[in-house]
Amino acid sequence: MAIVRPVFGALICAVAIAAFAADLWFLDFFGPGIALAALPLLSLAIVGSLLVVRRAGGPIGWLLGTAGALVELVLLLQAYGYVGLEEGAAVPGGLALWLASVISIASCGLVVCAMVLFPDGRPSSRAFAILLWTFAAFVVANVVGSALADRPILVPQGYTGLPAGDSPRSISNPFALHGPVGDLVLLVASASNIFRPLVLIAPLALLARFRRSRGIERAQLKWLTYTAAVTFVLVVIPLVVPPGLIKTLAEATAIFGIGLLPVAIGIAVLRYRLYDIDVLIRRTLIYAAVSAVLLATYVGGVALFQTILAPITAGSDVAVAISTLSVAALFQPLRRRIQEAVDRRFYRSRYDAVRTLDSFAVRLRDEVDLNAVRADLIGSVRQTIAPAHLSLWLREREVS
Repeated sequence: MAIVRPVFGALICAVAIAAFAADLWFLDFFGPGIALAALPLLSLAIVGSLLVVRRAGGPIGWLLGTAGALVELVLLLQAYGYVGLEEGAAVPGGLALWLASVISIASCGLVVCAMVLFPDGRPSSRAFAILLWTFAAFVVANVVGSALADRPILVPQGYTGLPAGDSPRSISNPFALHGPVGDLVLLVASASNIFRPLVLIAPLALLARFRRSRGIERAQLKWLTYTAAVTFVLVVIPLVVPPGLIKTLAEATAIFGIGLLPVAIGIAVLRYRLYDIDVLIRRTLIYAAVSAVLLATYVGGVALFQTILAPITAGSDVAVAISTLSVAALFQPLRRRIQEAVDRRFYRSRYDAVRTLDSFAVRLRDEVDLNAVRADLIGSVRQTIAPAHLSLWLREREVS
């Protein structure tokens, strides 16, 4: 039994990496986009295999590793299927697309299950355990429906866009059942769509677990929550950016952001430097707010100064220069104010501790009585750290 875990890890990583390498054969049609999509998602298989080998997280590693291998296979099968339909191949392209449509549903279901079980491999309550089994039944019904129902299979588009004159299309299911059995399978597949909102059990389970978590578990959940928030922002940016080079770069960055989620899960489950997440969250809040304010100041300053100085400067870059200098001068004082506001709102204990120590330093400059300094120091330490026991030892100066 001891050999099963390393064998599973090696097999999953081998399948995922081999599928990614095979994707490179289709760069002529799909362009570099297929590599940009497949490379970050390798983290699913790698992290899942690592958790299995390290015996951490219970079934989470098995679920993530299997999902990672399936995701890489889906991308490969979609690329092969499209090219196979266009140019012909030894294995029919329709068969590859059928298999991709089946295992893509299974891979998504495995990821959702892993999120519900995060971070200890068990549902947070009996209610979520029931919902998880219901969701698993929903996934099985969808897999069966996708495999055997008489429904069309969409042909994926190339990452470089549709060729001229082409349009989105679909193919018929090569393994569709007909007659009474086919009608029953189609009914089950259609009914299973009602349960699609069940995918929301993943964020709901994390939210419920976070509300009553403490200590290490809360730090684990912070890692995943922080990474999910960053990923959400990266995914939203391409939706609001106009087409062009910036949009392409934003889409590539969003895919890499999705690849960070398994990494965050691995760090949290393995409990690797968990408490560093507070530093990351604090700095992200501070510098994101500073960047947003400075950007608004710069854009508004350019517009304002151009309007005011237009009759004098006749379209020169004076307004841009003034705005740039203003932003540079505002950076440090703005950062200090935002840092204080973030600490006051989200890190109250740290904010109070800093204020207490600053106050003690001011009083220390004017205090000459040793007993008063001793009492003030003990009081400051009790207020900032609140230790269970506290003692102060002063070394007496030897008189020669």
